[in-house]
Amino acid sequence: MGRIVLGNREGSFAIRQGRHVLERLTDEWPDLHLTLRTVNGTAGTEVQPLLDALLRGDVGMAVVQLECLPSQLPEGLTLVAVPRRGEARSALAARGRASVADLEAGSTVAVPSARDAAFLAALHGGLKPEVVTDHAEALLGRLARGEFGALVLPALAITTLDHRNAIDVVLEENEFTPAPGQGAIGLLVREDDDVAFEAAYSLQHRPSFDRTRAERAFAAALDGHTVGALASVTDDGELTLFGAVVKDGTTLQASTSGEAREAEDLGRELAQDVTAQLAAL
Repeated sequence: MGRIVLGNREGSFAIRQGRHVLERLTDEWPDLHLTLRTVNGTAGTEVQPLLDALLRGDVGMAVVQLECLPSQLPEGLTLVAVPRRGEARSALAARGRASVADLEAGSTVAVPSARDAAFLAALHGGLKPEVVTDHAEALLGRLARGEFGALVLPALAITTLDHRNAIDVVLEENEFTPAPGQGAIGLLVREDDDVAFEAAYSLQHRPSFDRTRAERAFAAALDGHTVGALASVTDDGELTLFGAVVKDGTTLQASTSGEAREAEDLGRELAQDVTAQLAAL
C-alpha cells in the first residue's frame, strides 16, 4: 500500500480545500494511505515553506491556491493538475454598500496582497487600501467590529467559510481583475514521484487547467508588473483571456481568444499587447 502525505497552507480556507482534495483522492484511490498535514509559516499569501516541505519529502503532494504560487516553480517540482475551479472573482464586503464607488473617500479597505491594493487604488483613488495578512475568517471578524470600512477578498474564500451573507457584491474582472489562478487549486508533486503524480492527475479538470495556464503565462511574461487575469473556456474548447496591468495608478486592459490547447501561447501573446500599451504611457 502506497502512502502520500498531502501538505496544505495554514488557515481555515486552505485547510478546508485540503480536506476536500483528501476526500476526493480517498474515493479515487482507496488502497492509498492518505493523510493531510498543515505546513507552518504559510500565513497570508506565503507558500514557500510548503514548496520547501515538498522538496524535502516531508509531504508528497502540495495543495496550493494558485494565486499564491510563483510563476516559476523550484527545480524538481511540477504542477500536475488543477481540479474543477471555483469562483475566480473577488468580492467586496462593505457592510451594506453595493459597490466600490459607494465607499466614502478616506475609507480603509483591507486587502490580502499588495497586488490587490494597487488594483483597488486604481479603481478608487480616494480609498486607503491596507494589506492585512490575517486569514479570511479573522478579517471578516475585524470588519464586523468596525476595524475596516470594507474588505476585498477572493469570493471563494468567503463562501467556502460559510459567510456568503457578508458579500455585498462580486467584482467583475473588468472592474477589479483577480489575481492569476485565483479560485483554483494546484496539485504539485516532485517530478520523480510517479505514485503521487498519478494520484494528483486523477483529479485533473482540463478546462480549469487550461484557464490557469493562460493566466499564469500572461503573468510570467509580465514579471515585475502588477497584473491580473481571468480566462474562460467554452464547451467547444475556445479560451478567452482577459488581462490587466496597473502602472502608476492607471489600469491597462486587453483580451484575446483562441484554442484552449494553446493556452500558454495566448497568455504570452496578450502580454505582448499589454507591453505595447505600457510602452505608450
